[in-house]
Amino acid sequence: MTRLRLLLIEDSEDDAALLVRELARAGYDVTSERVDTPEGLAAALERQRWDIAIADYTMPRFSGTAALTLLRKHDAEMPFIFVSGTIGEDVAVGAMRTGAHDYIMKGSLKRLVPAVERELREAESRFSRKRAEARLVHLAYHDTLTDLPNRVLLHDRLGYALLAAERASEPLGLLILDLDGFKAINDSLGHQAGDRVLQELAARLRALLRDGDTVARLGGDEFAFVLPRTDGDGAARAAREVLRAVDRSLVLDGRPLELRGSVGIAWCPEHGSDADVLLQKADIAMYVAKSGGLGYACYAPDRDRHAHRRLTLMTELRDGIARGQFSFDYQPIVSLQSGTVWSVEALARWDHPRQGRLPPAEFIGLAEQTGLIEPLTLVLLDKALAEWSGRDGGPSIPVAVNLSPRSLRDPGFPDQVADLLRRRQRLASALVFEITENLILSDTTRSMTCLSRLHEMGVKLAIDDYGIGYSSLSYLRRLPVDRLKIDRSFVSGLAAGDDAIVRSTIDLAHNLGLTVVAEGVESAEARDRLQELGCDAAQGNFIAKPGSATDIRRWVARQDAPDRP
Repeated sequence: MTRLRLLLIEDSEDDAALLVRELARAGYDVTSERVDTPEGLAAALERQRWDIAIADYTMPRFSGTAALTLLRKHDAEMPFIFVSGTIGEDVAVGAMRTGAHDYIMKGSLKRLVPAVERELREAESRFSRKRAEARLVHLAYHDTLTDLPNRVLLHDRLGYALLAAERASEPLGLLILDLDGFKAINDSLGHQAGDRVLQELAARLRALLRDGDTVARLGGDEFAFVLPRTDGDGAARAAREVLRAVDRSLVLDGRPLELRGSVGIAWCPEHGSDADVLLQKADIAMYVAKSGGLGYACYAPDRDRHAHRRLTLMTELRDGIARGQFSFDYQPIVSLQSGTVWSVEALARWDHPRQGRLPPAEFIGLAEQTGLIEPLTLVLLDKALAEWSGRDGGPSIPVAVNLSPRSLRDPGFPDQVADLLRRRQRLASALVFEITENLILSDTTRSMTCLSRLHEMGVKLAIDDYGIGYSSLSYLRRLPVDRLKIDRSFVSGLAAGDDAIVRSTIDLAHNLGLTVVAEGVESAEARDRLQELGCDAAQGNFIAKPGSATDIRRWVARQDAPDRP
């Protein structure tokens, strides 16, 4: 049986019972209430939700049209049917115009059941349509993954909150939260796991809100908080609460995950009363917190120029990669015994259209933060392999490229390297990857897996800047590397007779079957002392300054070129 909650606005108990019996015979399980006064109708409407209302058109103390007017103030969509023994056609049409859906003559109730069935269907259709429309509106202003307000709704709420704060002469705080290292979760566990982490985090952040506060997902792993009646001190306290919520250990499929975040703070009226300006300044503060490992930072005007420039570069990175604005300078690595050019180290440069030629320190960190280091690495690798392939008549020389930690954590990276080597028709031995000690130690298991696969392919591996990190002898024995590169800070001390660290490093490397390259050779004295100590190769401005591929090819052409190791 179909359950039917029926509200009867009827002064006759007998007529009301007749309507209920007629509907029950048609298979409805009727729950009904009869009212015949405005007060009774108002109470019934407040008490519960009704599926349909049926009202007598003419009652001594309460007219049907008055009942309809009162009901519509409470529910604009509820099906409403008039019944009457005296209503004429003109009056019935007039009643329909006031908002009734149908009318039935009491003397002939054969139309009652079909009318009720039709009105219930149409009401459900109206409800479904409105629900779909409401859902579309909700989706337009909310994030589909976390159901938090999205950037559009955040901007609207921030604008209204700023107007209210200005009228009431009250402060308003704005926080922007960005997760640190979230891409590693997506890379290692998959995007589905990353989505679950964001949903759990959204629930934690929502639990921090006071009445009137807003938390929104701006996109990716970035969130924002609008905090009315909150000054700088209050915003800093809120930032600490947010970071504590982020830092709490999260268990996913039995695996504990550690999250970290960086929060930027700006507030009105100190930093402005415009939504876009405040968002930009909170974003700058967030970047300062992230780049300095501070946890949270408040906007400060003296940081604006530098931070704004960095943010601008971050937004231009993707376009720069697509437009081929990245290139290399190269510096030869030369045998100290024979003068043979072993390889050339590729030193990345960004040929920025407005800011000129930028060194790696200006953009590598930004590329890692934005997740663009992977495509940038592949673009640069392809360029380096092409420029030293020898197919344009120049020499075919191995090229050494520095690797980001993200590349070693990507299980697909060795396959991507293999594809590049095939495309450029180069042997794997034509490629040397330089990695730092700390890079390996940051994620030993995945780093070792990636390094082993690359080494098995024939790619040569070198530990860069050796001596300033934390690797132990046991790590050196396990790593599938071919070379150690002594950091320039130790080489610079050779001219003053400080060679103990260099000597011991060379001996250690040779005992492990590794060759040794000294970086930063700036004088004949340093070069000669390295030769005496048995160092295998060196690079530095004394030997050859970094230059374009064309310039270094000319330099190589002037050197003897016997077989290289």
